[in-house]
Amino acid sequence: MTNDLNPTFTFLNGRSVNRIGYGAMRLTAQPRNFGPYADWRGGIELLQRARDLGVTHIDTARAYGPHENEKLIADALVGENGSYGEMFIASKGGVEKTATSINRDTTAETMKRHLYDSLANLRTDKIDLYYVHSPDGVTPISESIAALEDMRQAGKIDMIGLSNVSQAQVEEALRIAPIAAVQNRYSPADARDEVLEGMIDWLDEKGIAFVPHGPLGANPMKRGATVDPNVALRSLLARAPNILVIPGTTTIAHLEDNAAALGA
Repeated sequence: MTNDLNPTFTFLNGRSVNRIGYGAMRLTAQPRNFGPYADWRGGIELLQRARDLGVTHIDTARAYGPHENEKLIADALVGENGSYGEMFIASKGGVEKTATSINRDTTAETMKRHLYDSLANLRTDKIDLYYVHSPDGVTPISESIAALEDMRQAGKIDMIGLSNVSQAQVEEALRIAPIAAVQNRYSPADARDEVLEGMIDWLDEKGIAFVPHGPLGANPMKRGATVDPNVALRSLLARAPNILVIPGTTTIAHLEDNAAALGA
């Protein structure tokens, strides 16, 4: 999907990705994204087709499954040489999921443990971008980010991100380490939030990517989007040059329809 409607975004460290990526969360058992994806082979084929269409940015999290989504991505995209090649993999830590609950824990110990889990699941020595999935409300952002900065300095991750955060929390994090991306809820289906709109522009000024989750207006625990994917993609790409859009789908047909509508 590389064309005028899908230009690249270049992170501050010089790494570039196509602005339309793929959010892999739905490639888990439903509902609640808990357990392995039922059609494992179909999931592999979908991820490989996304790569063939020019998607370079795949977004996942340790909590999706948990573990299972990262393992599926590894099965689909790790090459015979043990590398992801030009693919850009983003994952997240700090959320513990069971069949009935979602618990946040972003202490330094847990962030490091989750990162090591993600490295093992993804079968890689380094993850391109690793987010604090959602602050737990108790642990200071500075502690979570310091833990990830330790891992960045150790060569385990290339860049650090924050998800479900305020601008004040990003500012606090920036005092500890470089922040490459922020991932918050944002969709044309949602009511306009002036604070968030201002934050997107502020992030753009800082050279930080904004990666909307729920870009099609979907509930993360339920099936179905509320915005036409092609309308949403065009709207979000036009909003700001730092917005990276990672819609998810579980069918190759929908993936190809989106690519065709955008002129790929």
